[in-house]
Amino acid sequence: MFDSATDARHKSVGSKVGALACLTLLLMPALERLTAAELKAETLHAWDDYVSATKERVEKSAKGELPFLRVDEERELAQRVRAGELLVEPEAGQSPLTIPRGLIHDWSGTVFLPDVKLDDVMHVLDDYSRYPDFYKNLVTKAKLLEQSPDREKVTLLMMQKVFSVTAAVEIDDDIQIKKLDRDRAYTLSNADQVREISDFGTANQHPFPEGHGPGYVWRTLTITRLEQRDGGVYAEMEIIAMSRGIPFTLRWLIKPLAERVPRSLMLATLRDTRDAVRRECKARNGEQTPGGRQ
Repeated sequence: MFDSATDARHKSVGSKVGALACLTLLLMPALERLTAAELKAETLHAWDDYVSATKERVEKSAKGELPFLRVDEERELAQRVRAGELLVEPEAGQSPLTIPRGLIHDWSGTVFLPDVKLDDVMHVLDDYSRYPDFYKNLVTKAKLLEQSPDREKVTLLMMQKVFSVTAAVEIDDDIQIKKLDRDRAYTLSNADQVREISDFGTANQHPFPEGHGPGYVWRTLTITRLEQRDGGVYAEMEIIAMSRGIPFTLRWLIKPLAERVPRSLMLATLRDTRDAVRRECKARNGEQTPGGRQ
């Protein structure tokens, strides 16, 4: 749900934290019973329509026609976040949303980082080589491929286990950076390619052809906003992903998990980001970190 940055150096915001949450949107044991799926044209068309509507909403918030930060829609929300609460909710009031032969998962989250500057947050978000440390339960590899003042390309390899299911996906993100002023910016991260990985972690590991496979994740879009104010930085993310549909006979089992798993993953991502920023700020200031390290 949320996004922002401050200068050309802050360009990678969109993908970094955002793409972290997209691979486990449909991790459920019941999917082991399903055969491989194929992305259909009607499913992709519904996704494109949803993305277009989302981008229109983002542009309105950038122009001031809507609040830039979602927490500014209600005063109570900003107060709760400043008090330390991690806010996570489905963007449209419910998730997932059903489309022809597929599902759209759209979740938003907000965290407030007190006593830090925008550069402190970006120091963490730009440090791809340490993503396996910052997000150790999710990110296996992260690499910056291209970089310019208003565009960036990255690749992320992510893995997650839920019960007996292991899902792995490699995502190539194309990130557009829109700087609004000194303290605000937003990014849009579109997945150029999404490759689900078969038999991850084994000698038989290999990618499925794009648009084929278990159908955990077929498309992703991440909007990220950062705004420096109130003695800290607000980080807001909206993570949208498309997966295969739920067969009617398994809906009673899968739907509750499809609602709970993205929420849990968003919470973990916000928490990991907050903790990483705190650790890095302490380390740069020469303060003692847990375990006696500096």
